[in-house]
Amino acid sequence: MTDRYAAERGTPAIPACMRAPFSLHFDGQVLTIPERGLRYPAVSGRPASSGRFDYSAARQRLANVGPIPAGQYWIDLSQMWDNAWYRFTASRAAWGNHRITIRPYPDTPVFGRGGFFIHGGDTPGSAGCIDLTHSMDTFVKDLKRLLNGLPRCYIPLIVEYPQ
Repeated sequence: MTDRYAAERGTPAIPACMRAPFSLHFDGQVLTIPERGLRYPAVSGRPASSGRFDYSAARQRLANVGPIPAGQYWIDLSQMWDNAWYRFTASRAAWGNHRITIRPYPDTPVFGRGGFFIHGGDTPGSAGCIDLTHSMDTFVKDLKRLLNGLPRCYIPLIVEYPQ
């Protein structure tokens, strides 16, 4: 079995570009841009048998089931994939119109996991990505507006679940 996300894994690294003038924060229910007061409903991982999302430390270790582990990450909008028929042929129902690669900082424990993205889709839940479902298109539009033509830069992302 091949690793579909091999290109998205790799050694965690510090971004080699300038920092954006805002950041992202995900708490298991909402992805926010705190500096701008923007909020997007979001989940991560697959729902438990109860139908609820479990963000426990134990579940964060489960590949393809658990949520993205708590820690510090970054994204670079230039690494966004647009779901176009000639380029990104993944299901729109599963991925939505866009996906953005999430990169961990070197000191973020990911428990051997990787291939994390921010994406949309029709049904809440993922294999560990941050899933914005139908809010993804608005999120991408807002990011582009906030970056306002800045050259390539990175956006810090903090994942922090309530205890």
